[in-house]
Amino acid sequence: MPLRTEARSTDAAYRADGGVSPVFSVLAASVAGASHRLAGRPCEDAYGWDVLGPGAIALLLADGVGAASRGGEAAELAVSAAARYLIEASHPDRAGGRTSWTAYGDAVRGAVLAADVAVEAAGGLSAGLATTLVVAVLTYPAGVSSAHAQLARVGDSTAFVLSGREHGEQPGEWREAFSAVEQGGGAGDNVTNVVPLGRARAQEIEQVPAEVPVGAALVLVSDGIANPLRDGPATVAPALATVLAGRDQLSPLSLARAIDFSRRGALDDRALVIAWPKVPPS
Repeated sequence: MPLRTEARSTDAAYRADGGVSPVFSVLAASVAGASHRLAGRPCEDAYGWDVLGPGAIALLLADGVGAASRGGEAAELAVSAAARYLIEASHPDRAGGRTSWTAYGDAVRGAVLAADVAVEAAGGLSAGLATTLVVAVLTYPAGVSSAHAQLARVGDSTAFVLSGREHGEQPGEWREAFSAVEQGGGAGDNVTNVVPLGRARAQEIEQVPAEVPVGAALVLVSDGIANPLRDGPATVAPALATVLAGRDQLSPLSLARAIDFSRRGALDDRALVIAWPKVPPS
């Protein structure tokens, strides 16, 4: 990558974070695409997570629309608003005790709608604010062999279950949680639905459940990673799976370097957030 003429921390090409809890291991990273990096523009993808309670964690990812002048701001705003909603919705006083994984189906939908309200209140499309958004809540109750996820999204950011070595599937197999890239009439570089949703609010939110066996991982990605995964089943997909298989030695910065791969035509910003349910001690 050529050295750009000037750089500041505010337009850093890499952002990375992560940590472990008694129940989950989490890593996240975002990388500015080549076109943004050379133009001195920051990555317009955003990610987040929130521990919602014992055995429950929220993962969030948004991809600011490139054709919108403030897409990156919209992505950050959507992630923050959705996270606040999930934290409040899962509070014991609000939820009536520990929230079940099935009840989180309503919660992830509510989180998308909360993000929609926040982006629209900030000016929405008329102010250059537009983003995709995918929200997941992963629950791992004690004494079970699989974690459960409830997911909701608007647009073409997506989620995969990445198989591990502790169960029957081939290790490193990517299984997309959503059935297809949702198409619509948004303001993106490609035609896709966006937040703010507009009048067709209910129809534009896609929801799915997913099972995440212990040893597997739930992976949220922007289309800058999803598209190379789909069209590189013998290249990008196994290479990235191999990196993620070494999760015990993988640092946040190593994850950022792994998603900063070179592939012809893949110049978009990239973001990935991944959570592994931890194998319970014997």
